[in-house]
Amino acid sequence: MWNKDRSVILSQIVIKIFYAVIVFCCVAAPNLVNYYSEKIGDETVVLPLLITLYACVPPSVAALVCLDILLANIKKNNPFVMQNVVLLRIISYCCFAVSLIFVYFSFLRPFAFSIVFAGAFFGIILRVVKNCFRQAIEIREENDFTV
Repeated sequence: MWNKDRSVILSQIVIKIFYAVIVFCCVAAPNLVNYYSEKIGDETVVLPLLITLYACVPPSVAALVCLDILLANIKKNNPFVMQNVVLLRIISYCCFAVSLIFVYFSFLRPFAFSIVFAGAFFGIILRVVKNCFRQAIEIREENDFTV
């Protein structure tokens, strides 16, 4: 039977897989970008695309680390703590950072605007969730002081 603990464990496993995917992509990026440039027949995208992809690695890793900590807190039955609000804020900033990084590449390849919009959209969603968490924490703390 599926339950909360299994869901958290599955999410943690997926995060570990994404760590491996990021490492693989960092190693394989030059080959993948060269393959892409050969397919589209445009060698001028190689350097800008590599710069864009490698610039996205730090915010992506930071978001994964924050997600990992957030899931650990949830696993410990601590979903409504201020640390989770901070983690959600950091993850939203990471989404906005990736969005801003891809603005550069989207001038060369307009399809990259989809990543710009997706990153910004996820960042906004996370800001809303963060605000919900913060308000839930304030309500819980207020109720704790009520006798």
